[in-house]
Amino acid sequence: MKEMPKFKPLLIVSATAGDGKKTRLESCKQSLKDQANFKVITNNTKGLSKVYNTALTKKNEQKHDIAVFVHDDVYIDDLKLRGKLYKSMFVDGYDVVGVAGASTCKIQHPALWHLMSDRESWSGCVYHPSGGKDSIQIIATNFGPVPKRCLLLDGVLLAVNIAKVREAKWKFNTNYDFHHYDIASCIDANNKQLKLGTAPIHIIHDSPGLRSIEDEKWATSEQQFLEEYSNND
Repeated sequence: MKEMPKFKPLLIVSATAGDGKKTRLESCKQSLKDQANFKVITNNTKGLSKVYNTALTKKNEQKHDIAVFVHDDVYIDDLKLRGKLYKSMFVDGYDVVGVAGASTCKIQHPALWHLMSDRESWSGCVYHPSGGKDSIQIIATNFGPVPKRCLLLDGVLLAVNIAKVREAKWKFNTNYDFHHYDIASCIDANNKQLKLGTAPIHIIHDSPGLRSIEDEKWATSEQQFLEEYSNND
């Protein structure tokens, strides 16, 4: 078994349209203060890829081994987060780690990771709140066994080995502001021989995900994605 390096603080990176004081991510800072430093871009108007790429610097590589890119409506409910990510990257050898994804990919419409892959290739688990504010329950969307090597990962939470992705000259794909940035960036990572996989990280995601593939912004983004990656099957 490979020996893990001495733990450094995780760098947790996010962006929010508001002041960040009432986001779900903000509410988990206290519980993660011994594991991570937070970089949250408030009043954000830029695409997530551009925001996330600002963290992939030599300076951050010196301070942190791992950067975690997460949506602001996520509660990271995992006191073993750092240990799980270090194991995933420095023992299991993954360079990019997520909470849900798939090990197969056929690029097609509709361009969603779980609809471009075989059901038996899915991996991961994401929790969501359910019910009204007077009777909130937490339900699990269980995709499949974890950990598992994947080709595609959901962008709700993506962690990277900073040194490895910088060495590979990989960054998030800035052709996409929000929709498709995750799967485009995963395909780019695979093309650069980076290893992707899932880890058993417990998160609660307030959003149910895309509500309709008829959404105009999503459809425009999908068209661009299909044009760029249709030959990458």
